[in-house]
Amino acid sequence: MPFPFRDIGLSVLETAPQVVYNPALGVRFLFYWTMVAFVSSQYARTLRLQGFLYGREYGDPVRLTAVAMLEGLVVGLAGSYVMTFFGISLLPDGGGMIWVLGTALALMLLNVRFMCFAYAGGLVSLCSLLFGFPQVSIPSLMGLVAVLHLMESLLIFLNGAAGATPVPVERQGRPIGAFQLQRYWPVPICLLILAVISPVEAAQGGIAMPDWWPLFRTTPEILAHPGAVFFLHALPATLGYGDLAVTGPPVLKARRTAGRLALYSLVLLGFSVLATRWEPLVWAAALFAPLGHEAVVRIGNRLESAGTPYFVPPAAGTMVLDAPPGTLARELGLGPGWVVTAVNGRPVTGRAQLEESLRAAADEGRLVLDVIPPDFHRRRRSLRPGPRRLEAPFHQGGALGVVTVPEPGDQTYVEVAPVSLGARLLRRLLPSGERPGPSGSRR
Repeated sequence: MPFPFRDIGLSVLETAPQVVYNPALGVRFLFYWTMVAFVSSQYARTLRLQGFLYGREYGDPVRLTAVAMLEGLVVGLAGSYVMTFFGISLLPDGGGMIWVLGTALALMLLNVRFMCFAYAGGLVSLCSLLFGFPQVSIPSLMGLVAVLHLMESLLIFLNGAAGATPVPVERQGRPIGAFQLQRYWPVPICLLILAVISPVEAAQGGIAMPDWWPLFRTTPEILAHPGAVFFLHALPATLGYGDLAVTGPPVLKARRTAGRLALYSLVLLGFSVLATRWEPLVWAAALFAPLGHEAVVRIGNRLESAGTPYFVPPAAGTMVLDAPPGTLARELGLGPGWVVTAVNGRPVTGRAQLEESLRAAADEGRLVLDVIPPDFHRRRRSLRPGPRRLEAPFHQGGALGVVTVPEPGDQTYVEVAPVSLGARLLRRLLPSGERPGPSGSRR
């Protein structure tokens, strides 16, 4: 018989969103809204950094959190459908999920970027293999990790660059322009729970599935029981993404990261499916989950650190690092990598001259910019854009609103480094003289 795509879709649509609105789910409902509060606090922190650096925040935490919730809901439904299609399931005791959640929270105290099921699930699985505790279904757990990261790669591809913060950072003793990417999503999902009821009750309802299903045959002794049934169980999850774009625009960085993460997810999913057929592969899945994820992170960081910085002063003109929302620069279409070569016919060679030329343009009541669009494909000559001219009314008190790339001699930069939640708590609890040093500073 064919797979019941429509019936499964309706069941997923009915079940997964319950963690958002149904208090009867207890801890799951509470955990989801706790993660919403955490996501909102992270966005508020990013906006404070934008206001500190540029006197302007790029949005508000309420709107950003609402968008993240909507994106998480849509992708959570899609991911739940994929997990149901493959038959990724746990037993009624949760299959060790409480240990995974606890491990993830403990890792978050060490470093926020380790708040990830790839690390927590991998550690719990390896502990189960080595010591026999806790008892977990490793293929299903690793399959869950794989689909969650497939969902994350989709979110990063679609909107991972939204709200990226332009920051001056130091590279080899000089300041350069970069973008700090930071996104979080609370995600409602549903997962299959495999249980045994009486054969009579099992035959009375439910959705009939094809013989080849489930692909994850992790409990054959239970599946063989005539009363074996699957229930969809609503669960909360949180996905996050943090990165630094130095060699190109945030969108390009996010999409490259999404591609690597999707490849990692598909390989882990393959290991997980095969591990249900050949038991030794559970070791491969358990090891690949944390190590493969760490490789994705380190490869991305290495490409950025070894690559040529893009946002540096050009040979002629002044490069735009960013055009914040609501500015004239954004209305004119300026953005990361654009180079302003002249203002009202006056050549521009640096930030000071740009500001002087803008003041003169305000006196004249009109702004005429000679600009060169960004060339993020510098090796392909056929794609190199030509110069353009942008015009707009410009009066006294007006501002172009661009953030330009750092110039030689600038002493202000941001040191971007991961920080543990535990260190943040210590900084708030301890007297100022005893607090550990900050992970980021403004100089």
